[in-house]
Amino acid sequence: MSATAPAVKRRACVACTAVKAKCTPQNENMCQRCARLGKSCTYLDLPQTKRRHKPSPSRVDVLEKKVDQLMSQLAALTQQNRRTSPVNSNSFPDDLGSSHTTELHVADIPVLLEAANDPSHGVHPPTSSVLAGQPSIVDRGLLSEAEAERLLKTFQLELVYKFPFVVIAHNETAASLKAREPFLFLCVVAATIGSSHPMRRTVADEIMNHITQRLVAHSERNLELLRGLLVHSAWYSYPAERHHPRLLLLIQFCMSVLYDLGLHRKPSLNTDEQRALLGTYWLSVGLCSILGRPIVMKHDTRMDECIKSIASTEQLSDRWIAPFIHLQTFVAMMDDIHASIQPSGGRALVQVTRGTLQRQFDNVRAHVEKELLGCPSSIENLFRTEIKYVEIRLEELCLREELWIAEPGSTVRTTMLMGVAQRSKELIQAISNLPASEITQMTITTCARICAAVGYMPTAILAILKLIASTTDSAIEAQVRAIVDTAEYPSLITELANALETRLDGMSAAAKDADIVGSICSKMRLLARCYPHQIQAVIGFAPSQDARQDPSMMEAQANDIALTPSIWPSIYGDLGDTFPVDDVQWDSLLSNFTGSG
Repeated sequence: MSATAPAVKRRACVACTAVKAKCTPQNENMCQRCARLGKSCTYLDLPQTKRRHKPSPSRVDVLEKKVDQLMSQLAALTQQNRRTSPVNSNSFPDDLGSSHTTELHVADIPVLLEAANDPSHGVHPPTSSVLAGQPSIVDRGLLSEAEAERLLKTFQLELVYKFPFVVIAHNETAASLKAREPFLFLCVVAATIGSSHPMRRTVADEIMNHITQRLVAHSERNLELLRGLLVHSAWYSYPAERHHPRLLLLIQFCMSVLYDLGLHRKPSLNTDEQRALLGTYWLSVGLCSILGRPIVMKHDTRMDECIKSIASTEQLSDRWIAPFIHLQTFVAMMDDIHASIQPSGGRALVQVTRGTLQRQFDNVRAHVEKELLGCPSSIENLFRTEIKYVEIRLEELCLREELWIAEPGSTVRTTMLMGVAQRSKELIQAISNLPASEITQMTITTCARICAAVGYMPTAILAILKLIASTTDSAIEAQVRAIVDTAEYPSLITELANALETRLDGMSAAAKDADIVGSICSKMRLLARCYPHQIQAVIGFAPSQDARQDPSMMEAQANDIALTPSIWPSIYGDLGDTFPVDDVQWDSLLSNFTGSG
């Protein structure tokens, strides 16, 4: 039996403790304060007092203990899974809260610490190509080394001026480019090989193999892929697909790779990266607006910095990057303004908006034309087409019927409609008169400009004819004849189709249909065939076309059959005189062009 522990007295008396005063002992049973105040001084034994509780653990201590428990459970589960057969690998213990004695493996700690410091998930994308080491089309004998070298030189000396956003050094050879950047090499070959080349489809399949294996399946991201995508998109022509889903996908890949590489926010970019950033902007803004998709990229100060930096290089093609970007930025800004105009605005708002945009465009055009001084004729032709396209778009508000409900036949609108028709005709004639070499090297953006002119022109003409038909003027037939004869639309776009089809020489009919330019030419001929019927539907008769076009037209007019659309037989040899034009949906056909512009 243990002895009773002696009582231990407190160090302060009851009276001093109550008032929280200092208690200094004077003798064994009296403190100085109680003696001075004449109070009773009582000390309590320690066992009689209420002991102070032990401090509770802090929140940090609780969390640390909880983490230790979870780490122990994780280590136990890991070792258990290693011992468990694959069949039972998905089973877990019923009581995850039970204690485990297994410690976390030391080798797992760095992995867990790295995962804690990295907020993203999964492994890093590969930095090397999954197709590395595979034989190229040259190695397989499908394309000779000499031809590969010729195609690369064509790109370096000619095509780079049509699309100055991807530059390959003049001392680069096809062999070195193929070895170091195989995807870019393939895209250069596809851009220069020509539509009728027998290897065209094989090269296109090779490109898609790189895209699916490297970009999609393995999430590879590097500057070579971005530059190759830009080249392939700029000269995309095969395969032709309704609504262009593959072309849109290529553009989206360009933007995705650019953002994944951080080119939009890196503190400093090299020259190739700057060109790639500006090229992605130019293609994505232009083609997305053309194809009716939302524009993701916006012109910002980073692009201005790139333009300023590139202007100081010795590469001649860099001189035309700024004009490309300035024109595209103006079109994007004009699209935003046009989209914001409400039907209630009417003629007055259209007139003010048109005047403001014209003044801004005059400044842009002055800067562009300054850059064109002394440039090669092919570059001048390219920018003249771009400028003419912008001039057409400046007038397009006249085609929105809802803006002119109160004044459908106002002078302002009529003038704008005539401007659309005239400038569209000028653009079409300019393309028709291009040398065959320039037509062969046209980019997809130039094709889109052509589509816009081909679609806007009949839309404007038919709108003018509707306004004329709504009047009681006795000279209506003379007015209609003057407008139709001035437009020369069927013969105009037939000549354009003939010019564009020079790049398709040697191709089969099926191959032409699979080509974007071939598909456009086919639809243009269909427009020419159906156009007279649309005029007849609007004004009640089909005016005769200028008889100077073909002797058969003179004979038709002499036989007084001018009211029949078959008076223009010479330009429909590929369709035949019995073509069922009544079965063609004109609005749907026209949307292939206005929707593409």
